Amino acid sequence: MNFIGIDTHYACADGMERTRIHLDGAASPLASKVAVDAASALLPHYSNSHSYVHNSAEISTRAFAWAEDTVLDYLGADKQEYTAIFMGSGTTAHVNRLARGLNGRANERPVVLVSSMEHHANDLPHRLPGNDVHYLDLAGHGRDMGAIDLESTKQMITNTGDRLNYLACSSISNVTGISNNWPELAALVHAQDALILVDAAQSVAHQECDFSSLEPTQRPDFLVFSGHKLYAPMAPGVLVAKRSEIRKLAGQNVGGGSVADVSLHDYELLDTLPDREQSGTPNIIGAFALASVMKALKSEGLKKVRKREQDLMTKLITQLCDLPSIEVYGDLKEPRLGAVSFNHKHIPQSLLAAILNDYYGIAVRNECFCAHPYVSELLKEDLWEMDLDGLDDAQIATLVAQNRGMVRASISHYTTEADIDSLIAALADIDKKQEEYTSHYEALTDGSFKHTSYRLDWESELAGLIG
Repeated sequence: MNFIGIDTHYACADGMERTRIHLDGAASPLASKVAVDAASALLPHYSNSHSYVHNSAEISTRAFAWAEDTVLDYLGADKQEYTAIFMGSGTTAHVNRLARGLNGRANERPVVLVSSMEHHANDLPHRLPGNDVHYLDLAGHGRDMGAIDLESTKQMITNTGDRLNYLACSSISNVTGISNNWPELAALVHAQDALILVDAAQSVAHQECDFSSLEPTQRPDFLVFSGHKLYAPMAPGVLVAKRSEIRKLAGQNVGGGSVADVSLHDYELLDTLPDREQSGTPNIIGAFALASVMKALKSEGLKKVRKREQDLMTKLITQLCDLPSIEVYGDLKEPRLGAVSFNHKHIPQSLLAAILNDYYGIAVRNECFCAHPYVSELLKEDLWEMDLDGLDDAQIATLVAQNRGMVRASISHYTTEADIDSLIAALADIDKKQEEYTSHYEALTDGSFKHTSYRLDWESELAGLIG
């Protein structure tokens, strides 16, 4: 599969022009040419869906339906049991929709269990009035925390009994790349007639997720993911939901396309799925582009994709751990995919990320990755060990801001061994030139750092795009 932006280059702070190395796919990976080509192919026929009266409308309607079928095929989800719903720009809109709907059960079942490693998108929406939210323990502690602690969670589920509404967890952490055994969690909550919501934003692009290979009790009630994390930046978010469960939930968006009949006094929702959940004009082009990428990945072989990326992740973590100045977060015994976060023992995370970009053309992400509670727990030991003696309140606040975060490198389908080697070589080189590099940066009060002479000429870059 080819990707757009592999050869993008920028002038660096040392005057050299370098091809960017993109290690930020956990946020948004590069666009697949498959997605762009698919969108371009459909555009000449583009029209609104929900009609067969003219040729373009029928082609667009059929393309949108094909996208739904392709998503379900990718996940091995039975079309009689599941539906695929396209909405929003990622997982966030879907989790909010589900949280609103499931909140209607709060009178009888007020307890919601949420893992402690969640992205804000799968945490904050559940904090609705009436919900009694409890956070699941993770195995280990501090910088060595691992996956969801299954024994502790099993006890919580048993103790909660029929008061449990649902459990929400990520398939893979966006911070550490550590995986959770959500099929086992599904079986546990289903034994209590409760539900499970799985955030698969960090997993669907990296590994097989075959519902048909699971026991019925292990299958998710709801699984959400972001199209843009599957190499289709124009794509919507996706909710794969059990038809029987999504039909029970009030709180969906309403408007054109989701109703069978409307009067001044009442309205009747459509009985058909996914139509009743997709009010308004859907993102037909984006859904078609996303499904085209999923078809390509499945043809390539998802087990093969996982094996290749797992090997790259093992190489990355092993070499990071070999650098004395680098601290890797999360239980090193746990298998990982997608992302790994680390810090330099003597250089603040925002400064390290800036140096990697400014001098080496390596794009990584830093700070807390929209997972503040999880990152704070991983960093707790580091923050307690900081020497704050003799500093005033403002200096302490700035120092904490500089160190309250991590640097994250993430692996995507286009990542190569050479990319990993370049990152490791850059980190080793930074160790040797630490004083030289840090002398070129000014610390800002928000914890970030600004180069004293280098800046991207973004005005010219943007002007070139606008024309």
